Order: sequence, then C-alpha cells, then structure tokens
Amino acid sequence: MTPTRKARMGDKLLIHYICRSQDGRVLESTHEAPPPEIVLGGEDILPALENALVGLSAGERRQVVLRPLQAFGDYDPELVGTVERAQLCLDGEPMPGMVVEVDQGDGEPMPGRIIEVSEDSVLVDCNHPLAGETLEYDLTLVEIKG
Repeated sequence: MTPTRKARMGDKLLIHYICRSQDGRVLESTHEAPPPEIVLGGEDILPALENALVGLSAGERRQVVLRPLQAFGDYDPELVGTVERAQLCLDGEPMPGMVVEVDQGDGEPMPGRIIEVSEDSVLVDCNHPLAGETLEYDLTLVEIKG
C-alpha cells in the first residue's frame, strides 16, 4: 500500500476555495471554473492559506478563519484622502466605485477606490476592499502536481 502524498512547500497544487465574510456572504469562489494552480510558498495566495494547505492530501478539505492581520490587514483611515481631479488620468468622468491609481510621491502608484466626487477633487480609499474583515475560507486540495 502506497502512503498518501501530503502537500508540502514547493509543491504545485490545484485547489478550490470559497471565501465568505463573517456574516456568511460569499465573497469569492473558484468553483465556477477549473481549479487554479498555485505553488505553495510562491506567494500565489495568502501565507495563512498556504500554511493551511500544507499536510493535506488530494481530495481533503480544510476550513480556516483569517483575522484581518492574516488576510488583508486592518482598515487604515490614513489611506483615505482627497486627490485633485486634475491629478487623475481618466478617460471619462470620475464616479464612485471607480478604481484609480494614486501617486504616492515615490513613483509607485497605489490603487484606490473613489468613494466621493466633488467639483475639483475626489475622495479615494486606498485600503484593500477586504481590509479589516475576518474571512472564512473553505479550502479543497484537488490535486498535487509535484
């Protein structure tokens, strides 16, 4: 009898997952398409999810709850600020919900979501949309590719 292969760092895996908010709302699911391929330790997914997959065999599932610091960080009010409309590179009019790049002054643009538009400026939130959220993941290891 051959021992069952367990996932370890460096392995290529096919996985499926469902991500839910604490109130049970599905935020993301991979089940509507072929399972994505990841490399454990390759930073393809959050480190806490990689660690949860280590030791699983093909076909096994694991549920894991990630606090904000394990997921997308705490919500930082300092990442919300006003940007002059003239500084935005947009083809059309800015609209709430639109994702824009904000120049941080260091040459590295940061993505942000417009939350309010005024005549001369926009209020932009550069936090990750899931910052501050506790997330529940249902992970399934579909296949270990090696």
